[in-house]
Amino acid sequence: MKDSLLSKELIEAFRPIAEMNNARFRQAKTMLAGFISTQERDLNYMDEYMDVLFDFMDSESDIEMLMRQYYDYIATFDAKEARRRIDSLENDMGYMTKIVYAAGLVAQKLHKGQTDKGGNDYFESHLLKVADAGFDWKEKVVGFLHDASEDCNVMVEDVMNLLDQEISRVVDNPKEHWHEEDWWEDWMEDIAVYPCTVTHVITTEERDEIKTALTLLNHNTVPSREEYINRISSNLLALKVKLNDLRNNMDITRIPEPIEKDYARIERYKKEHDILMEALRNRLNI
Repeated sequence: MKDSLLSKELIEAFRPIAEMNNARFRQAKTMLAGFISTQERDLNYMDEYMDVLFDFMDSESDIEMLMRQYYDYIATFDAKEARRRIDSLENDMGYMTKIVYAAGLVAQKLHKGQTDKGGNDYFESHLLKVADAGFDWKEKVVGFLHDASEDCNVMVEDVMNLLDQEISRVVDNPKEHWHEEDWWEDWMEDIAVYPCTVTHVITTEERDEIKTALTLLNHNTVPSREEYINRISSNLLALKVKLNDLRNNMDITRIPEPIEKDYARIERYKKEHDILMEALRNRLNI
C-alpha cells in the first residue's frame, strides 16, 4: 500500500512537468509546420523553438522523431548542416555507444600486454585517454584504434574487419541487462553515453573515413616525421585524433623518472602539436 501511495504522489509531483513538456512539444510541432510552409531558412531563429526538445528527449520517442523531421527540413536547403546535426543527435542519444565499445574491445585485445614508456598498461594509460578525449563517436573509435596498425603488426583493413566482427558480436548478442555488466562500470561510463536499444549501422562512407584516418595515423607508412605530420594535417578526423594523442603523450607524469631523452621527445611533441593546431585553425577558419 505504501508503494502504491508513493507512486501516486510521484505521479502528482511530476504531472506539472509532464504537462509543460507536452505543451512545449506541441508548440515545437506547430512551429515546425510553420517553418516548412513559409520556407523559413534562419537556423538561429528556428533553433530557438526547436532546441527545447533536447531538455526532455528520449531515444526513439516522438520527440526525437520531431527533431529528425526538423533536420529533414534543414536538409532541403543545407544538406551538410542537416547531416552534422543528425550525427550529433545519434551520438548524444547513445546510438553509437556500442560501436565505440567494440572499438575499445578490439584495442584491448590487440594491445594486450603492451606498456607505455612509463611502464603503465598501454590501453588504460593512453588509448583509453585518447578515446575519451574524442568529441564524437568517430574520434573515439579512431582514438582507440589509432596505434593498432602501427604497433600490432596488422593491416588497417584487418583492424576494420576486427571492428566489424566485434560490433556484430556486441549488437547481435545483446545483454539482457546492460546496466549490470562490468564493461559499463569499468571504463565505458567515462567514454560515451549509455546505449539505447538501437545501434547505428556504419555506412560505407563512414567506414572509409575511419579507415583513411587510421592509415594516415600510422607513421610507418611515410619516410619522415615531417611528412607524417603534414599528411595528417590534410584530414580533419586524423588531425583531431592526433592532437588528442599528442596531448596525452606530452603528459610527463606518465613517466615516474623521466630522463633527458623523455624531455626531448616531449618538446618534439609540443612542436608537432603547435603545427597541427595551426592546421586545425586554418581548416575551421578561426
